[in-house]
Amino acid sequence: MNKKILVICLLLLNFVTLSGCSSKTDSKAEVKIYPVKTVELQDESYPITLEYEGITGGSEVRKLSFKSAARVSKIYVSKGQHIKKGDNLVDLDKSDLNLAMEGAKAQMDAASAQYDKAVNGAQAEDINKAQIAVKNAQDNYNYCKDLYDKNVSLYEMHAVTQQQVDDVKNKLDGSESALNSAKEILNQLQNGTREEDKQAALAQVNTAKANYDSKVNLVQDASLTADEDGYIVDVLCKEGEMQPAGNPVILVRSENQVVTVGLSDEDVKKIQLGTKAQVKIDDTTADGEIMNIVQMADKQSGTYSAEIKISNLIDNSKFYIGQSVKVYINQGEKNGIWIPIASILNDGEDYVYVVEDGRAVRKNITLEDTNENEVCVDGLKAGDNLVNEGMKNIKAGYQISVE
Repeated sequence: MNKKILVICLLLLNFVTLSGCSSKTDSKAEVKIYPVKTVELQDESYPITLEYEGITGGSEVRKLSFKSAARVSKIYVSKGQHIKKGDNLVDLDKSDLNLAMEGAKAQMDAASAQYDKAVNGAQAEDINKAQIAVKNAQDNYNYCKDLYDKNVSLYEMHAVTQQQVDDVKNKLDGSESALNSAKEILNQLQNGTREEDKQAALAQVNTAKANYDSKVNLVQDASLTADEDGYIVDVLCKEGEMQPAGNPVILVRSENQVVTVGLSDEDVKKIQLGTKAQVKIDDTTADGEIMNIVQMADKQSGTYSAEIKISNLIDNSKFYIGQSVKVYINQGEKNGIWIPIASILNDGEDYVYVVEDGRAVRKNITLEDTNENEVCVDGLKAGDNLVNEGMKNIKAGYQISVE
């Protein structure tokens, strides 16, 4: 009987022991600790930026053309070539242009001589010639008048026809006109040129000079030269081809590097000419500033175009026209709690986790200004331990171990 009691006691003891071990094991299994990494927050100042996608190129690519039509005689450059100010680009055949210029010069010289004559007055030799012309015209008139009077008398005697009388009358009228003209010329030479005639002569000189200057400009324009350092984007003509006036022959990009962005109607009010900016192309960042803001929104996109001129030039092996780049436009600095954007979670609201007394605590936050990968938030305070790695594996109340 005693042996049975002993066996029963041993069995009960083993059961209690096993039950106790199982209870301890289950208790340990229920408590899970999640490893995370944290950062202690503090008030910091970061630059505030407006972040945009920009396009390289824009206004610095220019189309060069000729003012006159002619045949292309010589092309000095090729696509992609670097050029210096004053370098020859393209020449036109100037043969016809030179002839036109010489003709215009002859007209200008003739008009100038007439004006000088009107201003300086007639010389004695000119007056003598005019007087002789008047005497000759008077003698011719007298002869025609006498001849006419005789023919009238003969007509009355039916010795000549009416047609013969009319022919002599025409000669008389012509001689009278010639006499009057010769007298007018003599009178002008003796009395000097009238003021209005001088003004008319001066106007002719000015017109002829303007025409000559225009022809000279066309000859000079027939040789295109670089007006600044830059690069040849493309050559649009060939030697020997007839080039119409105004058609582009060369596309030139200056050494200035420009990036164009489209600003929203809200952001365009925040910036002004001279506002600093940064441009990021691949792994290269360059400084720049706003040099132009279009005051009218684009009809299709509704944005306002702004051009950023890069200050420290990017190597041309990395700067290509039409390339998409990151643009950060400076808006000063802001002091506050800044956290990595990657640490923010969202379930309809933006929130993060902080660690308090070894456990995860959810904090709803409000996003404010950004600076690349950092964002200023409301809802946190200096001294909070922000979970910045492992936050996707935890929930509020989880026990945390900070690595």
